[in-house]
Amino acid sequence: MHELLGIVLGAAIGGGVAAIGPPRLRAALLLPALLAAGVLTSAVNGELGSGFRGVFVAADTLLVALGFVLGLAVWPRLAYRRRD
Repeated sequence: MHELLGIVLGAAIGGGVAAIGPPRLRAALLLPALLAAGVLTSAVNGELGSGFRGVFVAADTLLVALGFVLGLAVWPRLAYRRRD
C-alpha cells in the first residue's frame, strides 16, 4: 500500500510542474523533486535502514517517475475540463 505513495507524489509533481511557466525552471526543478520524492517514499516504507537502500531509492524514484508521467498526461485534460 505504501508503494502507491511514490505514484501519488509523482502525479502531484507532474501536475505542479505542468503549471510552472518557464521551461528552464521546469527542467531545473524536475530532477531534485523526483529524487526527493523517491527518498521520501523509501523513508516512509522503512527501506533506508537496510543495506540495499540505493536499490530501494532507485526503485522508488522510478515509481515516482511513473507517477510523474501519469500526472503530466492527466493534468492538461483536467485543467481543460475545469475551464468549461
